[in-house]
Parts: sequence; C-alpha cells; structure tokens
Amino acid sequence: MRKPWAGNLQPSVERRCSWRVVIIVVLSSVLLLPGQIVPVSAEQFVVGSGEVVLPKGVFLLVRKSGEIGALRFSAIQQGKEVGTGSATYESYLLADGSNSFRSSNIQRRTGNNELKPLKGIGRISFQPGRDRVRIGHWSFRSTSPGTVSMWPYRGSQRDYGYEFAPTSARDVREIDPTDERLRWFRYDRNSRVAMPVANLPK
Repeated sequence: MRKPWAGNLQPSVERRCSWRVVIIVVLSSVLLLPGQIVPVSAEQFVVGSGEVVLPKGVFLLVRKSGEIGALRFSAIQQGKEVGTGSATYESYLLADGSNSFRSSNIQRRTGNNELKPLKGIGRISFQPGRDRVRIGHWSFRSTSPGTVSMWPYRGSQRDYGYEFAPTSARDVREIDPTDERLRWFRYDRNSRVAMPVANLPK
C-alpha cells in the first residue's frame, strides 16, 4: 500500500531548507561586506553635510592660508532634545607658519558650548545658548554637542577654503600636520564620510 504524501514531502522540506540556507547566506554577506557602516557606538569622526562630528578627546586639524589649527572636545554631554546639551573644548592655532604644535608661538584657547532648544520658527530660528567654537582668530558654529561647522560662525553655508583632517591624536604634541596619510576635507553638503579613529594617523 502506497503511503500518502511520501513522495511529495521530501522535495517540499528540501525547498524550505534551501531557502533558509539562502537567507542565512545573504544576511551573512550583508553583515560582512567590506566598507560596511561602522556602528554608531564605535569611536569615529563623521565628516560631511557641512559639519564634522568629533569623538570625545580626539583632535581634528583645520587649515587655511598657511595656518593650521587643532580642536578637540574634552567633554560632551548630549541633552534630552536633539541638538541640545553641553561640551567643553580646547583648541590650538599655529599662526606663524610653523608645522609643530610644540612651537612656543602656539595660540591656545578653551571654551564651553551650552546648546539649548532653538527659538523661533524655520529660517528665523536661533540658538539662545553658547554655540561658538574658537580656534585662534577663527570661529565656527556648533549645532550639536561635539560638532563643528565647516564654515565661519555667522557665515553662509558654503566653501570658504577651510580644510579639515581627523586624527587619532589625544595629545596636541603628538600631531604631525605634514603626515601624508591625513585626509583633508573641504565643505561639501553632498558628502558624508565615517572615519574610525583606530584607522587614523596622528
């Protein structure tokens, strides 16, 4: 006596198993693709869309017209609302054409950002807190704790010739601004690049 369904059961099971294998392989490929997005929790810089997001304690280089500056946030505290919170920073500027942050002519600044909910509506909204970041005689805006704009404070959003290079340095004396491995970026509202600190030169 022939057993019902016996001839059809095995192919059905095989097809289901095959699909499971395919799904697992595809998901594994997505997770292991080269150049995948670094998790948000990883220590990284994000450069682009008109600003740089800095990880706490690591220096960002800025240069223009033969002058080179360095900036890092020593403390970053995000607020309850997006774009609010506080940050403490220190900055240095080599305004004498030197390439060494051990120079005696270095200009050092410290400051605090206190970012509050915006007041006003749309384009006429404004930040009532402290959102300025100073590097020597340069000034930039911070729209969120730990960020710095790529254009001058109170300026319009465009390229002013400033260039920005993330580093892995945590001590300003470690920085070598002539290192050819540094990647320099200018304002580009259509670009956004994540750069893990572990892969960066000092």
